[in-house]
Amino acid sequence: MPILYGGMPNLGFYTKPDGPVDNWAELLPNGKIDEAMKAQEEAVGYAVHDMVFTAGEMYEAGADGINLDTCGAAGDADFLASLEACEQIKEKYPDMGVEIGMAGEFVLGMHGKLEYDGVRLAGLYPHKQVALAEKAGATIFGAVVNTNTGKSFPWNIARVCTYIKETVKVAGKIAVHVNVGMGVGGIPMCEVIPGDVVSRADKALIEICKIDGL
Repeated sequence: MPILYGGMPNLGFYTKPDGPVDNWAELLPNGKIDEAMKAQEEAVGYAVHDMVFTAGEMYEAGADGINLDTCGAAGDADFLASLEACEQIKEKYPDMGVEIGMAGEFVLGMHGKLEYDGVRLAGLYPHKQVALAEKAGATIFGAVVNTNTGKSFPWNIARVCTYIKETVKVAGKIAVHVNVGMGVGGIPMCEVIPGDVVSRADKALIEICKIDGL
């Protein structure tokens, strides 16, 4: 059974006072747009270095793969860091599996102008994210579709399947594993998830969308 190590590419760790770069969440409200964008770009470099270093250490310790999850939590710079880290990991350790698990259904444009392979990252939904994950060399793409808490389970799972079916359709050789947890994948926001809801969500994703895993 493959052994995967998980790590979260959290750009917030690199902001002051604990980190080396300015906090864009403080700069943006003050109208310092250029400074906020520059700070995010600097944080990407630090995050990529740390993710590649961590993956290398775990590889040497015997790990078969690394799960970068959740990607994009801090916006498009966070997603960019994950893609670039994946690219470098696969270059250094070709036989190491890399999973890119997303934080949300679309990429928040905290920076707004960042691109990967000529594609603007802000606003991308799963069926667009998966193509970039595959280009970066990822072996598994963890797709996310957010639950609308004001709608019913049937409404939510129908929406989830709409996005995921297209994501699986456009995916090449990369495996698509859907995040089916609290608040995503059609699952409601509650501590104790009803078993029938989870089983129906799983079955719909497997039978209708033909996903590779959960």
